[in-house]
Amino acid sequence: MNLPLQTGEVEDSILVVGGGVAGISAALDLARAGRNVHLVERNGELGGWTVRLDKLYPTDHCGFCPVWSEVRLCQRHPRITVHTWTTVVELESGDGFRTAVLHQTPNAIDPDSCICCGRCAPVCQNDAVALTDPHIYPPAFRIDAARCNNCGLCIVACPTGAIDLHRQSEGLRIRVQGVVWATGFEVAALSNAPELGPGSHPDIMDALAFENWIAEAGPNQGRVRCHDGRPAAQVAFIQCAGARDRRSQPQCSAVCCMHALKQARWVRRRNGDVRCVIFYTDMRTEGRGYETYFRNKALTEGIQMIRARPGLVYPLPGGDGIAVKYENTLMQTPAMERFDLVVLNGGLRPVCPEIAQATGVSTGSFVEEGARNVLSCGFCKVPADVEMAAIQGSAVAMEMLTEVLR
Repeated sequence: MNLPLQTGEVEDSILVVGGGVAGISAALDLARAGRNVHLVERNGELGGWTVRLDKLYPTDHCGFCPVWSEVRLCQRHPRITVHTWTTVVELESGDGFRTAVLHQTPNAIDPDSCICCGRCAPVCQNDAVALTDPHIYPPAFRIDAARCNNCGLCIVACPTGAIDLHRQSEGLRIRVQGVVWATGFEVAALSNAPELGPGSHPDIMDALAFENWIAEAGPNQGRVRCHDGRPAAQVAFIQCAGARDRRSQPQCSAVCCMHALKQARWVRRRNGDVRCVIFYTDMRTEGRGYETYFRNKALTEGIQMIRARPGLVYPLPGGDGIAVKYENTLMQTPAMERFDLVVLNGGLRPVCPEIAQATGVSTGSFVEEGARNVLSCGFCKVPADVEMAAIQGSAVAMEMLTEVLR
């Protein structure tokens, strides 16, 4: 791209790619140490997946509240420039620095002008206008470009002029001393595991979709029910769905055992009559306080643990629930049971941008460190939960400061 190089004091700038917990921690620590930071996020808000979680283990406290504070600090810090809706399309090295070319494709609704009045959504003929997830800060309406037919009715309805359906993409070239990859993870498609029934029934969902389904600020306001509105009486959590599987992700996702325990606990706490069954390969509760959470909390609250990897999940005729066929490997007995909801847990894939190859790092399954002043942290480096991602972000900031001062 033939773009002018950004002017100003850029000699001490660091590029942080990814606005999740790891990227935010790295950006804040670098800025507090006196470095200018360009924080790039491909979505429209900072916080990553954490702001979409209702609760965090092992405390079961609010997941998004502490992230909101960190997001505000990033947005207001004089040394941090936040680039949302932005990706890195080129990364060139030379004279001890790197030149990064950023490409920003903003949403049609300007979040700084949107007052969340909601007048644009009812007039949209294609349901292309929707409010951000309940825990996103700051809240705003968004237009799905794939569904928008450019009718312009939302522009007329908007009282603040926040909507521009022809907002142009922009490019920016910046010079930085180092790059931190903190691109996190994404939910992997389970098309390689059709025996688990992904997409065959609305009550078969992945763990993050289930998180939103039962969230107190979600569509059901904390109620545990099926998509047809009836209360769920039996919920199955199938672990390693899409993980530890050579057809998709060969590695363990590290966070899914605790995530299932947390969700099952909250289902039981909201309705103690619901039967929760976790089908597990082996329980990996490795963090501080995690084993106590498993033994002293989850198991004492009536959560049933079955060691099995179900071989077949399919909707029953007439919509009467979902059948799960499995073998209990401890008892060596086959069985089939009916459930109202099935949660597929484990298919998390690290996000490895192709442009990372230009920095000299290895980009197989994870973003690994290779070139000088190019580091990585969070789930894109190694499977990590929220606590570990934050620690890695701070650690990589310290390592980057050491590198650039050599």
